[in-house]
Amino acid sequence: MPGGDTDKGLGANKNEIFLSLENSTQYIDWWHEPVPEEDFDHEGSLLSFVLRPGAIYGISNKINLYLTTTIGVRSMDWFGDNHSLHHRDEHTGDDFDNAIGGVLGDSKIIVRYLLKNTGAGDGYRIIIGSGITIPSTNILTTDPFAKSDGIIVPHRHFSMSDGTYNYNSDLQIFYKRSANPVFFGGSLSIEKPIDENEYSYLSPTSTKGVISAIYKRFDKLDGSIDISLGIQSFSLAYWGNKPSPNSDAFIMTPSLSYLFNLKKGALSIGLQKPFFLSGSFAGNEGDIKQTTKVWQLIVSYRSMSI
Repeated sequence: MPGGDTDKGLGANKNEIFLSLENSTQYIDWWHEPVPEEDFDHEGSLLSFVLRPGAIYGISNKINLYLTTTIGVRSMDWFGDNHSLHHRDEHTGDDFDNAIGGVLGDSKIIVRYLLKNTGAGDGYRIIIGSGITIPSTNILTTDPFAKSDGIIVPHRHFSMSDGTYNYNSDLQIFYKRSANPVFFGGSLSIEKPIDENEYSYLSPTSTKGVISAIYKRFDKLDGSIDISLGIQSFSLAYWGNKPSPNSDAFIMTPSLSYLFNLKKGALSIGLQKPFFLSGSFAGNEGDIKQTTKVWQLIVSYRSMSI
Protein backbone atom coordinates (compact mmCIF):
# COMPACT_ATOMS: atom_id res chain seq x y z
CA MET A 1 0.00 0.00 0.00
CA PRO A 2 2.50 2.63 -1.15
CA GLY A 3 1.76 6.02 0.39
CA GLY A 4 -1.34 4.53 2.03
CA ASP A 5 -3.12 4.06 -1.34
CA THR A 6 -4.88 0.71 -1.09
CA ASP A 7 -5.43 0.37 -4.86
CA LYS A 8 -1.79 0.93 -5.88
CA GLY A 9 0.91 -1.68 -6.51
CA LEU A 10 -1.54 -4.57 -6.80
CA GLY A 11 -3.09 -6.56 -9.63
CA ALA A 12 -5.73 -9.28 -9.34
CA ASN A 13 -5.77 -12.48 -11.37
CA LYS A 14 -8.98 -13.74 -12.98
CA ASN A 15 -11.89 -13.94 -10.50
CA GLU A 16 -9.74 -12.70 -7.60
CA ILE A 17 -11.23 -9.96 -5.43
CA PHE A 18 -9.26 -7.66 -3.16
CA LEU A 19 -11.26 -5.62 -0.64
CA SER A 20 -9.91 -2.48 1.01
CA LEU A 21 -10.81 0.26 3.44
CA GLU A 22 -8.86 3.50 3.70
CA ASN A 23 -9.36 6.12 6.41
CA SER A 24 -7.94 9.63 6.02
CA THR A 25 -8.11 12.00 8.98
CA GLN A 26 -6.87 15.47 8.02
CA TYR A 27 -6.38 18.41 10.37
CA ILE A 28 -5.88 21.93 8.97
CA ASP A 29 -5.01 24.82 11.28
CA TRP A 30 -5.43 28.09 9.35
CA TRP A 31 -5.28 31.86 9.77
CA HIS A 32 -5.74 34.82 7.45
CA GLU A 33 -5.68 38.57 7.87
CA PRO A 34 -8.80 40.78 8.13
CA VAL A 35 -10.96 41.11 5.03
CA PRO A 36 -13.28 43.94 3.90
CA GLU A 37 -16.23 44.44 6.27
CA GLU A 38 -14.63 42.15 8.88
CA ASP A 39 -11.75 44.01 10.52
CA PHE A 40 -10.41 41.15 12.65
CA ASP A 41 -8.13 38.15 12.19
CA HIS A 42 -9.81 35.00 10.87
CA GLU A 43 -8.63 31.77 12.46
CA GLY A 44 -9.94 28.25 12.78
CA SER A 45 -9.43 24.58 11.99
CA LEU A 46 -10.90 22.16 9.48
CA LEU A 47 -11.12 18.49 10.43
CA SER A 48 -11.93 15.90 7.75
CA PHE A 49 -12.77 12.27 8.53
CA VAL A 50 -13.09 10.26 5.33
CA LEU A 51 -13.60 6.54 4.63
CA ARG A 52 -12.94 5.02 1.21
CA PRO A 53 -14.10 1.40 0.84
CA GLY A 54 -12.93 -0.19 -2.39
CA ALA A 55 -12.63 -3.41 -4.36
CA ILE A 56 -10.36 -4.71 -7.13
CA TYR A 57 -11.83 -7.50 -9.25
CA GLY A 58 -9.91 -9.57 -11.78
CA ILE A 59 -12.08 -9.70 -14.91
CA SER A 60 -9.17 -11.64 -16.44
CA ASN A 61 -5.47 -12.08 -15.71
CA LYS A 62 -4.88 -8.86 -17.64
CA ILE A 63 -7.94 -6.68 -16.96
CA ASN A 64 -8.98 -5.41 -13.50
CA LEU A 65 -12.00 -3.40 -12.38
CA TYR A 66 -11.52 -1.00 -9.47
CA LEU A 67 -14.55 0.43 -7.61
CA THR A 68 -14.47 2.87 -4.71
CA THR A 69 -16.65 5.44 -2.98
CA THR A 70 -16.16 8.14 -0.34
CA ILE A 71 -18.04 8.55 2.93
CA GLY A 72 -17.25 11.17 5.53
CA VAL A 73 -17.66 14.58 7.08
CA ARG A 74 -15.67 17.81 7.11
CA SER A 75 -16.16 20.15 10.06
CA MET A 76 -15.05 23.73 10.65
CA ASP A 77 -14.14 24.97 14.13
CA TRP A 78 -14.19 28.80 14.20
CA PHE A 79 -11.80 30.31 16.76
CA GLY A 80 -12.85 33.48 18.53
CA ASP A 81 -16.12 35.25 19.35
CA ASN A 82 -16.45 37.52 16.30
CA HIS A 83 -19.32 36.85 13.92
CA SER A 84 -18.19 36.18 10.34
CA LEU A 85 -20.08 35.72 7.07
CA HIS A 86 -17.15 33.64 5.79
CA HIS A 87 -16.59 31.11 8.59
CA ARG A 88 -18.40 29.55 11.54
CA ASP A 89 -18.76 26.28 13.44
CA GLU A 90 -20.32 23.95 10.84
CA HIS A 91 -19.97 20.63 9.05
CA THR A 92 -20.80 19.11 5.67
CA GLY A 93 -23.54 16.89 7.08
CA ASP A 94 -25.89 19.89 7.25
CA ASP A 95 -27.31 22.09 4.50
CA PHE A 96 -26.33 25.76 4.33
CA ASP A 97 -27.32 28.77 2.24
CA ASN A 98 -25.02 27.74 -0.62
CA ALA A 99 -24.43 24.06 0.23
CA ILE A 100 -26.28 20.73 0.10
CA GLY A 101 -25.32 18.56 3.08
CA GLY A 102 -24.67 14.83 3.27
CA VAL A 103 -22.03 12.20 4.04
CA LEU A 104 -21.48 10.71 0.57
CA GLY A 105 -18.58 11.96 -1.56
CA ASP A 106 -17.31 10.97 -4.99
CA SER A 107 -17.29 7.42 -6.37
CA LYS A 108 -14.89 6.04 -9.00
CA ILE A 109 -15.01 3.30 -11.60
CA ILE A 110 -11.62 2.49 -13.14
CA VAL A 111 -10.63 -0.24 -15.60
CA ARG A 112 -6.95 -1.23 -15.45
CA TYR A 113 -4.74 -3.24 -17.78
CA LEU A 114 -1.89 -5.25 -16.26
CA LEU A 115 1.07 -4.96 -18.62
CA LYS A 116 3.12 -6.94 -16.09
CA ASN A 117 1.97 -8.53 -12.86
CA THR A 118 4.40 -10.76 -11.00
CA GLY A 119 1.99 -11.45 -8.14
CA ALA A 120 3.83 -12.85 -5.11
CA GLY A 121 7.11 -13.31 -6.99
CA ASP A 122 9.93 -10.91 -7.74
CA GLY A 123 9.63 -8.62 -10.74
CA TYR A 124 7.69 -5.71 -12.19
CA ARG A 125 4.11 -4.65 -11.71
CA ILE A 126 3.20 -2.23 -14.51
CA ILE A 127 -0.45 -1.18 -14.62
CA ILE A 128 -2.33 1.43 -16.67
CA GLY A 129 -5.90 2.52 -16.00
CA SER A 130 -8.70 4.81 -17.07
CA GLY A 131 -12.13 5.55 -15.67
CA ILE A 132 -14.64 8.08 -14.41
CA THR A 133 -15.49 9.92 -11.20
CA ILE A 134 -19.19 10.06 -10.30
CA PRO A 135 -20.03 13.00 -8.00
CA SER A 136 -22.43 13.05 -5.07
CA THR A 137 -24.94 15.80 -4.29
CA ASN A 138 -23.00 17.04 -1.24
CA ILE A 139 -21.74 20.15 -3.09
CA LEU A 140 -21.68 23.95 -3.11
CA THR A 141 -24.51 25.50 -5.12
CA THR A 142 -23.18 29.05 -5.52
CA ASP A 143 -19.79 30.75 -5.69
CA PRO A 144 -18.65 31.41 -2.09
CA PHE A 145 -16.81 34.52 -3.31
CA ALA A 146 -19.88 36.04 -5.02
CA LYS A 147 -21.65 39.15 -3.71
CA SER A 148 -25.30 40.19 -3.83
CA ASP A 149 -25.71 43.86 -4.81
CA GLY A 150 -22.07 44.37 -3.84
CA ILE A 151 -22.61 42.89 -0.37
CA ILE A 152 -20.99 39.71 0.98
CA VAL A 153 -23.59 37.10 1.89
CA PRO A 154 -23.16 34.14 4.29
CA HIS A 155 -21.49 31.20 2.55
CA ARG A 156 -19.61 27.93 3.01
CA HIS A 157 -16.33 27.10 1.24
CA PHE A 158 -16.09 23.30 1.50
CA SER A 159 -18.08 20.16 0.68
CA MET A 160 -17.57 16.42 0.19
CA SER A 161 -17.78 16.61 -3.62
CA ASP A 162 -17.10 19.12 -6.42
CA GLY A 163 -20.19 17.90 -8.25
CA THR A 164 -18.40 17.28 -11.57
CA TYR A 165 -17.98 14.11 -13.61
CA ASN A 166 -14.24 13.61 -14.17
CA TYR A 167 -11.99 11.57 -16.43
CA ASN A 168 -9.39 9.49 -14.59
CA SER A 169 -6.17 7.98 -15.88
CA ASP A 170 -3.26 6.42 -13.99
CA LEU A 171 0.06 4.65 -14.48
CA GLN A 172 1.78 2.44 -11.91
CA ILE A 173 5.31 1.06 -12.11
CA PHE A 174 6.58 -0.97 -9.15
CA TYR A 175 9.26 -3.58 -8.62
CA LYS A 176 9.26 -6.35 -6.00
CA ARG A 177 12.38 -8.19 -4.83
CA SER A 178 13.80 -10.13 -1.87
CA ALA A 179 16.36 -7.55 -0.68
CA ASN A 180 15.61 -4.11 0.82
CA PRO A 181 13.91 -2.07 -0.38
CA VAL A 182 11.63 -5.03 -1.07
CA PHE A 183 9.09 -2.95 -3.00
CA PHE A 184 9.65 0.37 -4.74
CA GLY A 185 8.33 2.44 -7.61
CA GLY A 186 5.74 5.10 -8.26
CA SER A 187 2.39 6.09 -9.68
CA LEU A 188 1.01 8.98 -11.70
CA SER A 189 -2.69 9.91 -11.65
CA ILE A 190 -4.59 12.60 -13.56
CA GLU A 191 -8.20 13.62 -12.90
CA LYS A 192 -9.82 16.15 -15.23
CA PRO A 193 -13.44 17.43 -15.20
CA ILE A 194 -15.55 16.56 -18.25
CA ASP A 195 -17.66 19.71 -17.90
CA GLU A 196 -18.90 22.14 -15.27
CA ASN A 197 -21.62 20.94 -12.92
CA GLU A 198 -25.25 22.03 -12.88
CA TYR A 199 -24.33 25.08 -10.77
CA SER A 200 -21.72 26.34 -13.31
CA TYR A 201 -18.72 25.16 -11.30
CA LEU A 202 -15.72 23.63 -13.11
CA SER A 203 -13.46 21.77 -10.71
CA PRO A 204 -9.65 21.90 -11.04
CA THR A 205 -7.58 19.34 -12.91
CA SER A 206 -5.55 17.30 -10.43
CA THR A 207 -2.20 15.71 -11.28
CA LYS A 208 -0.62 13.53 -8.58
CA GLY A 209 2.67 11.65 -8.55
CA VAL A 210 3.87 9.39 -5.72
CA ILE A 211 7.21 7.60 -5.34
CA SER A 212 7.56 4.98 -2.63
CA ALA A 213 10.06 2.52 -1.14
CA ILE A 214 9.16 -0.21 1.34
CA TYR A 215 11.78 -1.65 3.68
CA LYS A 216 11.08 -4.97 5.41
CA ARG A 217 11.98 -5.12 9.11
CA PHE A 218 11.77 -8.93 9.54
CA ASP A 219 10.16 -8.51 12.98
CA LYS A 220 7.52 -10.63 14.74
CA LEU A 221 4.74 -8.78 12.93
CA ASP A 222 6.48 -9.25 9.58
CA GLY A 223 6.36 -5.47 9.42
CA SER A 224 7.66 -2.98 6.88
CA ILE A 225 8.42 0.73 6.73
CA ASP A 226 7.04 2.68 3.77
CA ILE A 227 8.74 5.98 2.89
CA SER A 228 6.84 7.94 0.25
CA LEU A 229 6.83 11.36 -1.35
CA GLY A 230 3.81 12.78 -3.16
CA ILE A 231 3.61 15.79 -5.45
CA GLN A 232 0.16 17.10 -6.43
CA SER A 233 -0.89 20.07 -8.53
CA PHE A 234 -4.32 21.64 -8.94
CA SER A 235 -5.24 23.95 -11.80
CA LEU A 236 -7.61 26.89 -11.40
CA ALA A 237 -11.26 26.12 -10.78
CA TYR A 238 -14.01 28.30 -12.24
CA TRP A 239 -17.46 29.52 -11.30
CA GLY A 240 -19.21 30.47 -14.55
CA ASN A 241 -15.89 31.13 -16.36
CA LYS A 242 -14.66 33.24 -13.44
CA PRO A 243 -11.48 31.93 -11.75
CA SER A 244 -12.01 30.76 -8.17
CA PRO A 245 -9.41 32.25 -5.76
CA ASN A 246 -6.96 29.85 -4.08
CA SER A 247 -8.09 26.90 -6.22
CA ASP A 248 -4.70 26.37 -7.90
CA ALA A 249 -1.94 24.90 -5.76
CA PHE A 250 1.23 22.81 -5.80
CA ILE A 251 1.59 20.53 -2.79
CA MET A 252 4.42 18.26 -1.61
CA THR A 253 3.53 15.49 0.86
CA PRO A 254 6.18 13.31 2.54
CA SER A 255 4.77 10.20 4.19
CA LEU A 256 5.99 7.61 6.68
CA SER A 257 3.98 4.42 7.26
CA TYR A 258 4.28 1.16 9.15
CA LEU A 259 2.78 -1.90 7.46
CA PHE A 260 2.15 -5.26 9.12
CA ASN A 261 0.24 -8.44 8.40
CA LEU A 262 -2.84 -9.57 10.29
CA LYS A 263 -4.37 -13.06 10.40
CA LYS A 264 -6.29 -11.92 7.34
CA GLY A 265 -5.00 -9.07 5.22
CA ALA A 266 -2.55 -6.27 5.95
CA LEU A 267 -2.80 -2.96 7.81
CA SER A 268 -0.90 0.27 7.20
CA ILE A 269 -0.72 3.24 9.60
CA GLY A 270 0.91 6.38 8.25
CA LEU A 271 1.52 10.04 9.00
CA GLN A 272 1.65 12.65 6.22
CA LYS A 273 2.69 16.30 6.30
CA PRO A 274 1.52 18.32 3.24
CA PHE A 275 3.43 21.48 2.33
CA PHE A 276 1.96 24.17 0.05
CA LEU A 277 4.86 24.99 -2.30
CA SER A 278 2.58 27.41 -4.16
CA GLY A 279 -1.05 28.40 -3.82
CA SER A 280 -2.89 28.22 -0.52
CA PHE A 281 -5.82 26.77 1.39
CA ALA A 282 -8.92 26.96 -0.84
CA GLY A 283 -11.15 27.72 2.15
CA ASN A 284 -9.64 31.19 2.62
CA GLU A 285 -10.62 34.47 1.06
CA GLY A 286 -8.77 35.61 -2.03
CA ASP A 287 -5.20 36.88 -2.38
CA ILE A 288 -4.42 37.82 1.22
CA LYS A 289 -1.83 37.07 3.89
CA GLN A 290 -2.50 33.65 5.36
CA THR A 291 -0.91 30.61 7.01
CA THR A 292 -1.89 26.96 6.83
CA LYS A 293 -0.64 23.95 8.80
CA VAL A 294 -1.80 20.50 7.70
CA TRP A 295 -1.37 16.98 9.11
CA GLN A 296 -2.90 13.74 7.86
CA LEU A 297 -3.26 10.32 9.49
CA ILE A 298 -3.84 7.50 6.98
CA VAL A 299 -5.01 4.04 8.10
CA SER A 300 -5.36 1.51 5.28
CA TYR A 301 -6.51 -2.12 5.23
CA ARG A 302 -6.44 -4.58 2.33
CA SER A 303 -7.32 -8.26 2.07
CA MET A 304 -8.16 -10.88 -0.52
CA SER A 305 -11.80 -11.96 -0.44
CA ILE A 306 -12.49 -15.68 -0.04
